[in-house]
Amino acid sequence: MTTHPSSLRHSVRFRIIILVVGVVCSMMILLSRLWVIQVYEGKSYASKLKNQTTISLRLAGARGPILDKNGIGLAENRAMFEIDLYLDELVRDFPRRHKGKIPRIEVQRIMGGNVVLRKEPDIYKIVMIDLAPILKALRLAVKLDPKELQRHYFVSPSVPYSVKTDLDYATVARFEEQNLGVPGISISVKPIRYYNYGALASHVLGYVAPPDDKERVAADGISLDMVGKWGIEKYMDGQLQGKPGGRILRVNYRGYVVNEESYIAPQLGDYVYLSLDTRIQYIVETALRTVGRAAAVIVDPNTGDILAMSSVPNFDPNDFIPKISQENWQKLISDPTNPLVNRAISSYPPGSTFKLLIALAALKSGAITPKTVINSPAAIYIGDHLFHDWTKSGRGDITLYDGIRYSCNTFFYQVGIKTGIQNIDQMASLAGFGQPTGIPLPGESAGILPGPEWMKQKYPLERWSTAHTANISIGQGFLQVTPIQMALFVAAIANGGTLYYPRIVQGVANNNGEIKISVPPRVHSQLDVNPQDLEAVKAAMLGVVEDGTGANAKIDGVKIAGKTGSAQATKKLNGKLYKDTRAWFVGFAPYESPRYAFCIMVEGGVSGGATAAPIAKKILQGIFDIEKGHNPELTYLKPAIGNFNGLTEFTKHESEPSQPAPSSSNQHEEEDTDN
Repeated sequence: MTTHPSSLRHSVRFRIIILVVGVVCSMMILLSRLWVIQVYEGKSYASKLKNQTTISLRLAGARGPILDKNGIGLAENRAMFEIDLYLDELVRDFPRRHKGKIPRIEVQRIMGGNVVLRKEPDIYKIVMIDLAPILKALRLAVKLDPKELQRHYFVSPSVPYSVKTDLDYATVARFEEQNLGVPGISISVKPIRYYNYGALASHVLGYVAPPDDKERVAADGISLDMVGKWGIEKYMDGQLQGKPGGRILRVNYRGYVVNEESYIAPQLGDYVYLSLDTRIQYIVETALRTVGRAAAVIVDPNTGDILAMSSVPNFDPNDFIPKISQENWQKLISDPTNPLVNRAISSYPPGSTFKLLIALAALKSGAITPKTVINSPAAIYIGDHLFHDWTKSGRGDITLYDGIRYSCNTFFYQVGIKTGIQNIDQMASLAGFGQPTGIPLPGESAGILPGPEWMKQKYPLERWSTAHTANISIGQGFLQVTPIQMALFVAAIANGGTLYYPRIVQGVANNNGEIKISVPPRVHSQLDVNPQDLEAVKAAMLGVVEDGTGANAKIDGVKIAGKTGSAQATKKLNGKLYKDTRAWFVGFAPYESPRYAFCIMVEGGVSGGATAAPIAKKILQGIFDIEKGHNPELTYLKPAIGNFNGLTEFTKHESEPSQPAPSSSNQHEEEDTDN
């Protein structure tokens, strides 16, 4: 069947008309909608556009890492999620979001030295109106301190205030999924300090914490996130601090980000390199954990570098991140074993280790020679006081070699008196005793170097006597030294007479590896002892380990020079008085070409030879294993727990060994026991 041409034309014309009408109608609808948007709703859209605003987000600068001499990271950073409040933004945006005035309270401020009452935004109320629903949705319990919030807003309103730190990924995901953010409240990721090996070297590294009010703004105006509070973290804080960056975002009236207007990348702080060798530090720390209270220092005798420094008990600086709890802080400061005390720089009576100093002073002054023979009985009278040797039989006629090898007290009483306190003090000052070493760690003691002038200042009505000199000659009495002083002194003997200042920081580099600061070794003084006399003392120290009081430190195939020491002390615990002997062992190795000088001090030990020397042996074995290519497996160390093992209670038949008061009749009880 065919279609008539006129009918076909009519059908096409009809379809065109329908199409035109449809297009016209569509245009009319679009035009009318455009009119509504531009005219009828124009003011509303203009208002919403006007209500777009910019917000500033601060990006924390990461602290630079602390590394050992080999580049092993001791303190670095990890990522942490937290809820941050931008208090100035919350206050500024409050009227728009809540269609009302900013709530205010009266606050006392000190202005120009006067107390002024001023009205300020009620930060706590402003925060909780927006924050409470977010915390509820995230199922988080947070208790805010209104005074702390108010203070933070007054001191540094542009620095974010952390509400909740260390959020897990599930919480972060809920926040993002439910779009819980409002201008001024956000989740941020920031670098936070992390100590890779836990309690390892905690007394050296120190810790960081949020700044107090005085520290909140640095001298150059850069706001701080964390500051070094102790140890190297504090001493090198200026170099370790990173520089914060920031983002400026444009957000619409609903709080959605429209675009990023600017971005400044945060900068990493400088790299701080220490003299520590983490492998040696690890060996030292694990060895010291066999006792409850002790210290050890390992020194490179040719530079003064501190290769290891350990004190037990200790603490984990990660417990301070991001902020230590009040409960944990109270545990630390109330622990009677004092885990926060760095025993390596605290002072103690040195016992017979000080006989090395007496020997050098005597040789230098000409009081004796290495061949001088002195009769050394079981006890001698000095004035009206009887001074004992630590053996009941004495040693008879001996020279300096056996005096040191067997640590004979009656030999050194006589040598010290013959040398004279002035010569002893002069040599002790050259050797660094009675003065801080200058190591940049908090709490270093200078020790006590007593003498006639010291006595006049301390006890004006008393005078110095030969009995006092005798006591000092065996490392007792008023004398106090620190383990680090003793390690540096022994290092000077090992290297031929040069006393170095301790070097713990070797240098600083930026994140491009460019050296900014290089710290060279520094010489403190020269002992200025005749080389033959110095060799005589070193030979006697070798004898101490080969077949003397330090035989427990002997290692097959390695010659070790050493000196034992044991000093009496007391400890009051739970109302009772206990003997608390300080056991020492100092020395250097290898004997022919010394690379390591050391000092071990144990509180509550039996004696230097029985307690400290075996620890030194374990440490030196580990060090020489490293030299053979056998590195220890470095693992995370939990804090070493202190104890009072080794204390022995005084019986009713015993008298307390006194610190020798100037007129004390008990000075004969200040004995050194090296067996």
